[in-house]
Amino acid sequence: MKKAWGLRSFLFFLPHPNYLRIFPLFLLLPVLVSAQDFKALNTARNCSYMKPAEREMIAEINLVRSDPPGYAKYLSYYYEMAKLNLEHYGKGKKSYSLSITYEKVNGVGHKKKVDTVWTNEYQEEVHAIESLLKDLYSTPPLSILQPDNGIYEAARKHGLDQDRHNWSLGHMGSDGSWPWERIMKYSPRMVAGNENLAGRFPEPTAREIVIQLLIDAGIPEYGHRYNMLDPKWTHVACYTSGLKGEMYQWIQEFGEMK
Repeated sequence: MKKAWGLRSFLFFLPHPNYLRIFPLFLLLPVLVSAQDFKALNTARNCSYMKPAEREMIAEINLVRSDPPGYAKYLSYYYEMAKLNLEHYGKGKKSYSLSITYEKVNGVGHKKKVDTVWTNEYQEEVHAIESLLKDLYSTPPLSILQPDNGIYEAARKHGLDQDRHNWSLGHMGSDGSWPWERIMKYSPRMVAGNENLAGRFPEPTAREIVIQLLIDAGIPEYGHRYNMLDPKWTHVACYTSGLKGEMYQWIQEFGEMK
């Protein structure tokens, strides 16, 4: 069976595929940082417990955080193509995101409320990128994040849990745990934490996943973006489960050290 192009970001579900229909999704952009600067950003380079792609994503997250206005140059392609789509196709088809509120009853998570947020895909893509550019240009340099073995274990455990449930769990584990609970369990020196989940097909680069989560088109309040740009984070881990179902699945985990 032929697979479709698609992407998904999980604070909520993002169901619409083909968000750049009239041109290839892949663009090889040069790394415009010096070798010395990249070494400083590549804080996970010696973390043998991570896969190379996971270490690469940490370096990419640090690239964003080290110079948010400078990272805007990587968005020019996406912005121009999004405007072409809007001009060519109009507002685009209606698509929706689900904002799900959970509550715990006797330690077990239950869906409390599901809100459906409707958008027009091409109109929203342009709006999301314009919003992102505004945010990047107004954000000062943020802390460079350090890798953490415990946070990685929290991400890995949740990834394996997701594998067993066809990646249907969202942020709540099958045991009722939340991201910050898992992070503080496996890395006790952390006092707070959160996560981003994303899926995409075909196999994405680390940069494509980072940009997908930064743009966050169709996601109410752009929660993944602000999670990645949260100034309080001190540590990070990234985990990829590979191709599961129709998507290559990714987890980003963030922690704040005591």
